[in-house]
Amino acid sequence: MTTKNAIALAVILIIFGLAAWIILPIDGERFGRQGMQLGLDLVGGVHLVYQADFPEDATPEEQRADMNRALLTIERRIDQYGVTEPIIQQVGSDRILVQLPGFTDIDAAKRLVEQTGFLEFREVELNANGEPVYLGGYLAESRNQFYNATEPEDRIFVDEDGIPIAFLVKTDDGIAFVDVEGNPVAQEKLQEYPMALSWIPARSDGGTHLTGEYLADSFPSLDQSGIAPKPVVSIQWSSEGGVYFDQIAKRLYNSGEYGTPQRALGIFVDSTLLSAPQILQPEYGGSGIIEGNFTREEAAELANMLKSGALPMPLKQPPLYQEKVSATLGADFIEMSVMAGIIGIVLVMLFMIAYYRLPGLLASLALIFYGVLVLAIFKLWPVTLSLAGLGGFILSIGMAVDANVLIFERMKEELRMGRTLGAAVEAGFNRAWSAIRDSNITTIIVCVILFWMGSVLVAGTPVKGFAWTLGIGVIISMFTAIVVTRTLLRLFIHGPLSRHTALFNIDRGKK
Repeated sequence: MTTKNAIALAVILIIFGLAAWIILPIDGERFGRQGMQLGLDLVGGVHLVYQADFPEDATPEEQRADMNRALLTIERRIDQYGVTEPIIQQVGSDRILVQLPGFTDIDAAKRLVEQTGFLEFREVELNANGEPVYLGGYLAESRNQFYNATEPEDRIFVDEDGIPIAFLVKTDDGIAFVDVEGNPVAQEKLQEYPMALSWIPARSDGGTHLTGEYLADSFPSLDQSGIAPKPVVSIQWSSEGGVYFDQIAKRLYNSGEYGTPQRALGIFVDSTLLSAPQILQPEYGGSGIIEGNFTREEAAELANMLKSGALPMPLKQPPLYQEKVSATLGADFIEMSVMAGIIGIVLVMLFMIAYYRLPGLLASLALIFYGVLVLAIFKLWPVTLSLAGLGGFILSIGMAVDANVLIFERMKEELRMGRTLGAAVEAGFNRAWSAIRDSNITTIIVCVILFWMGSVLVAGTPVKGFAWTLGIGVIISMFTAIVVTRTLLRLFIHGPLSRHTALFNIDRGKK
């Protein structure tokens, strides 16, 4: 065995040992990766595809920027929720794909993604006499009268449950009332809510509207001040936000008597009133709490949404595609896929050994190396293995053998022409390489096309998984066929087995 071949063999053994250590145990952690990353069809979960609702005047550059921000916001929300190995990707120019493996509640998943999460603080609007403005009172007076010199679009009228009833908008005739979707609201409908308060933005002394933009942190906690602890959301302001909040708190603290509406600070998320706590002190030092009738889970969800920030644009409803995959069905898929893979590999190895004998045995050893190396790459990358992806991997095993078949058939022709075994081995590899290269390059091109198509399709994730695993498998198969099998064959060229042509399934007398 030459020094060059000895070095190649040592490198192959090191790579094989490292790859085996990475994948064993299957669920063990290696280089920060815990087990194989399995797709929804194997472990169950939720698959959602949304379409962004951009403003009509948004430029392509603004749309791209909003999509990038939306992806980061959704990723932060899901990461804080604790979902393992989620997939959040842009599909086309205006679609967002979200896959949550192991997520069992599709409605909770949709809430996690869809909520825009715009946090703002509002106060009750006061008329010229310092009295709260109610919806009935607003209608009784002039619709064109503006209080507090604020824009009409700033006003939100909410019912006793905090749900927005009407908004004010400017028209050519003055102002008008519209509902949440922007449709005009009849006056008769508004008169059903005579005591609905008008809320306007809470502003600092300099006129800055206090919103979630100035929020530094939010987390669920328990309020111990009452008879029984109750879940709340604790908030921490940024340096600017703390100053603005204290200015607003000082103004509201000095107005009215305790318990009156105008002393409350309304906490709104997506225009819905969550709570309206009273201002009990003039300064808060940059922190506070959001109260409400929360469960622990709802407080954690709200804190997560506020901390992750608001989506830069709404998402169209309902989702373009939504699916919940059963984990039980996924377990059956895994069992059948593993069984199919084992049967396929065993049959291929038996055929190679029976037909090509010693070269077939060495090709089978190279096939084992191939399988271990590809699985290690899948684990480290990580590659999300779906059922279609496993199909691509199993198909790549057969294609890995194709290269060996071309090489061995060429070797047989060289031996029949009277070449020595060493010369036949080298000629077989060299002359079969062009066919192997061309066939694999065409397969890789097809994988690229499939991956692109999967990126465009709404439910194209299985297509992408198939293309991805097949492409990786084809690339690694060229390495194993040309390097690993060749190195193993060279071990026997100068040994005693080289004199037994029967081991190579060749009769030198045949032409």
